Amino acid sequence: MNKLILALVFLIAIGVNSCQKNIKKNELTNPFFVYNFGGLENLTPQAQINTLKSIGYDGISLRMAKEEHIAQLNEFIQLADNTSDFKIYSVFVRYNFNDSEQDRNRWKKVVDSITDKNIALWFIFGKKEVGINDEQVENILRNVVNYSASKKVPVTLYPHSWCYFYSAEQSLPMVEKINHPNLKLALHTCHELKAGNGNRLDEVVINVKDYLSFVTIAGASKKMDTTSRRSMDNSTIMPLEDGDFDYAPFFKALKTINYKKPVGYINFGFEKEPEQYLPESLEEWGVIKSNYLNY
Repeated sequence: MNKLILALVFLIAIGVNSCQKNIKKNELTNPFFVYNFGGLENLTPQAQINTLKSIGYDGISLRMAKEEHIAQLNEFIQLADNTSDFKIYSVFVRYNFNDSEQDRNRWKKVVDSITDKNIALWFIFGKKEVGINDEQVENILRNVVNYSASKKVPVTLYPHSWCYFYSAEQSLPMVEKINHPNLKLALHTCHELKAGNGNRLDEVVINVKDYLSFVTIAGASKKMDTTSRRSMDNSTIMPLEDGDFDYAPFFKALKTINYKKPVGYINFGFEKEPEQYLPESLEEWGVIKSNYLNY
């Protein structure tokens, strides 16, 4: 009998400890995660997660542009599940109107792979094409949202420069029209800067706050280099510690709306090696969080 009681106590203790860990993880304010760009994509899934976890990042966002990315997804999921206090916050797909039907519908495979995994689907519509209109796009997005809802996968519309939806405010009417609880909106500083919203990021935050599910940031120059698309990218997507753009109004606006959801770090095209910029950027994020998002 005593052995049975001890066994029950042990099992209860394990359960309580597990619950406490889950609660702790869920209560984390503004968890900070990074895309698997910036040199991480050259590492194995195990090495990517080990690297980020050892430095102190809370998770990762995964690109799903090719079949090989989908083939790796299950491995990423298993590794993240077995890594304490680390998760896959999102996976992102791009719907290009001129792609083959197979490529356009790749998102379904992705959704099936993340069914009920508490991983968000970030959905990007590609560049505008002749003959494509809002009604068609609405129907596509409704289909994505409804299918994903049936699989318990939340959807976030992802505005992207030079694409059908290029900023948070320009995307908002579509999200409001569809008005589905499974559809939210992301705000990316780099794409907002390229959309000309650098001096009003705080207004953008306030205007889209009711649908905001994710925010992503990167270092940026005070003055965007508009010489070319590449120069615009390079001056709005920099290591966080190297930028000199004043994000104070933006972060203050996030605090005003009580934004405690995840913050992503887009590390696209960095020249620095991951082992250099990742710890430096995390340190910079710590300063930002302490100064502006100190809940």
